[in-house]
Amino acid sequence: MMGRTMFAALAVLALAGCSDWREGEEGVEACLKRFAPKEGAVDPLADDTNQWVPSYTYDVTKVADPHAFGQEVHKRGGKFWWVGWQGSRPPEQQLQRERDKLNDMPATEAGAVVLAGDPALYKVRGKPGLNRDLLRQGCEGQRAGMRLVSWQAARADFIKDGKLPSGPTAAEIRAVQELDRPKIKDLLP
Repeated sequence: MMGRTMFAALAVLALAGCSDWREGEEGVEACLKRFAPKEGAVDPLADDTNQWVPSYTYDVTKVADPHAFGQEVHKRGGKFWWVGWQGSRPPEQQLQRERDKLNDMPATEAGAVVLAGDPALYKVRGKPGLNRDLLRQGCEGQRAGMRLVSWQAARADFIKDGKLPSGPTAAEIRAVQELDRPKIKDLLP
């Protein structure tokens, strides 16, 4: 009996030590450190004087109430949708398609939220500024339980009809990655 109690206590202590990096608040400096270039790397845009328009993507899975956050974005004129039905979890391919759809959308000032499993994502356009200041702006946009996961920017003079230029879609990028990654059966003689 004593052995089972001790085992259960150790299991609880071990689980208590596990935490998700997205929980709680992350300071601006910690966020900047996560995105810091490798030591010795040179930023060719550090002294650029052009105005850039940023697009930020945040993981909002650990926000206190992701549905309420999505509804808040929707009330501001943004988009909000979630994937799932009556307690069933959709296949991962469907969840990934919805996340790809968000990533392929142009960012707007009102933003867009998709709750499609883990990660739930929020994409929003930031304020124009110098390239060297944009990452700080994205880190300052975090809330508790929200983490900046990616950002990109386009020069303001390249924006047409208020839209950022589009690159390859997330599905196209994944297809190229699959071509570059050989299968084990292809490596065998």
